[in-house]
Amino acid sequence: MSFSLRPLSLNNLPPVTRGLVMGCFFGWLLEMAFSFKLNYYFGVVPFQVAHSGWLWQPFTYIFIHAGFWHFLFNAFMLWMLGSVIEPVLGSKKFLAYFLFCGVFAGLFTVAFGPNSIRPVIGASGAIYGLLYAFAALYPDQTIYMYFLFPMTARQFVALMAGISLILSFTTPNSGVANFTHLSGLAAGWLYFKAPGWFSRPERSYYKEEAQEALKEQERVDAILEKISRKGESALTGAERRALDEYARTKGGRA
Repeated sequence: MSFSLRPLSLNNLPPVTRGLVMGCFFGWLLEMAFSFKLNYYFGVVPFQVAHSGWLWQPFTYIFIHAGFWHFLFNAFMLWMLGSVIEPVLGSKKFLAYFLFCGVFAGLFTVAFGPNSIRPVIGASGAIYGLLYAFAALYPDQTIYMYFLFPMTARQFVALMAGISLILSFTTPNSGVANFTHLSGLAAGWLYFKAPGWFSRPERSYYKEEAQEALKEQERVDAILEKISRKGESALTGAERRALDEYARTKGGRA
């Protein structure tokens, strides 16, 4: 089965996903204004976390991005993945999972190079955790890498992990924290494998919820496609109610 990650409008994103996207947006604006000072005090600087106790950094670095394209890529991935994962996990557990993966990745970065003074910023560690969650929830769904190469979600995550591992050893000074990416994946693996974390139900529950969320998303996609072809006036009463219910339950309307 082919699975399409279709973007929603910002207002119709699930509430936590929307808030995280906005947090990254404002963090990017602040980075443009204050640049190195912001990166040094609110990015992860391993030396400062390890030796000076700057323990806020593994949280705050997630929302700071260096440049427009860095922000855009992570925000886009968060937008697409969050829209299908948050409805399955629920907003509170989705937020806990996202922060857990991001903080774990930040702390791993500190542990890997505790004397480094180079700031590490960005949500990539948490995003890689979301990639693992997507593969765990929809392991056999087909996605298209670069919109051309079909593979299952499980294969895609394995490929991304391999690329990050290779780059970690071959381009250590590239400015891309590949070990941070890998540790985000590792955090996702721990979450889904370790029993009882966050009072998590059994994985079979997630699979059932994921399938229901996928069916609901497909129904809504069909309605949105009908609107794009024929206009909103072509909707039946049942379709309008279904769209309103989806927007209400997924945090779409105030």
